[in-house]
Amino acid sequence: MKIFIPRVPPVTTNRELRRLVEQLLEKKFHLPFTPRSAIGSCDVLRFRDGKGVVEYHGLVSVEPDAAGGWLLAHFKQQYLHGKLLFARKFMDRKRRIKGLRPEHELRRDDLEITKVALVRPDVDAQDQFRREYGTS
Repeated sequence: MKIFIPRVPPVTTNRELRRLVEQLLEKKFHLPFTPRSAIGSCDVLRFRDGKGVVEYHGLVSVEPDAAGGWLLAHFKQQYLHGKLLFARKFMDRKRRIKGLRPEHELRRDDLEITKVALVRPDVDAQDQFRREYGTS
């Protein structure tokens, strides 16, 4: 299950987001002989629309789906860089044909989405290496 975490602080790194989710999943009760919860991918995404508005969002893949449902139910009062976060299930929306926009459509036109490879001086050398060479 993919979990969408909207409006994370701009200084958030993939590692910080992964650590936040891992710490929350550690609180989940685990039955013996059942698969453990695992985080697949974890990305900080930069959204920029045609008007120049920039937002940062997190996208985390959690397996199995039951663990993702548990995470959504227990993702309360989670803070990152002093900002209160919330999470919801990611909905994969198909891109619409330009010019055909229903009246109730809230999605923005000309949305550019890129993965963030943030460099911060307080991040250790191993994280820096991963960011530069694309390993996770």
